[in-house]
Amino acid sequence: MLSTIELKEQIKALGADLVGVAGINSPLLREHGEEPEKLLPETQSLISFCVSLNKTAICSGNLLLNRYDTMCVYERINHISLEITRILYKHGAKAISIPPYLPVDMGPESKGMKGEVNHKTVAAIAGLGGIGLNRLLITPEFGPFVRLGTVVTDASMDIDQPLDENPCDECGLCQSACPVEAIREDGTLDYGACTSNILRTGLPGVIGVTRKLIGADEKKIKEVIYSSDFWDIWQSTVSGSIYNCSECMASCPIGSD
Repeated sequence: MLSTIELKEQIKALGADLVGVAGINSPLLREHGEEPEKLLPETQSLISFCVSLNKTAICSGNLLLNRYDTMCVYERINHISLEITRILYKHGAKAISIPPYLPVDMGPESKGMKGEVNHKTVAAIAGLGGIGLNRLLITPEFGPFVRLGTVVTDASMDIDQPLDENPCDECGLCQSACPVEAIREDGTLDYGACTSNILRTGLPGVIGVTRKLIGADEKKIKEVIYSSDFWDIWQSTVSGSIYNCSECMASCPIGSD
């Protein structure tokens, strides 16, 4: 079996910017209700990695460029996740890669809001960063300008430790930048407000359009289906890039230099 150092080097060679390992017995993992052994009964380690976003695109104010960069980063994460499982398999280990965003369980309990493993939780436990006021992972190197991947494996690896200090100093800039005031004064996050805004061309948008079409006359139907909003939903569906807001990310001063 590869050493942990050798495996991390190979993962970075695939295009990951940061790599860490969380242990199955981490108290923080249990504290957050994560149960990766349900996915792989012999789980020993969780490999967390991130790929940095193009800060210029994310902060450009151009949503289409923002979406495209995010889409490209997710494609790289998918590739890296696949290759990690293949590397581990060649060395006699089992592994399962967790989707970076879709597909997820759309059942009545999760309603698409929770994946098989919380990438941010695992990344924080593995020492990649800390959870910020905006509930994003904040890394010392890239701030919140990253997307995450996780691979669950039965390989026994050297475990990394969480950071001693959270890079987020709760400056409040993300709170001020949020267009729907989802980051509350008490520091909690209104997930409903956030998701309704950020996914407005995703499922919430589809539901909204469907409601408009129910019982509508021909004139109203044409008005809806020929609108730019409907076409943007189509574009998001085809491309798979459904995020429509990154103001809390763009406002963060960490990793923005």
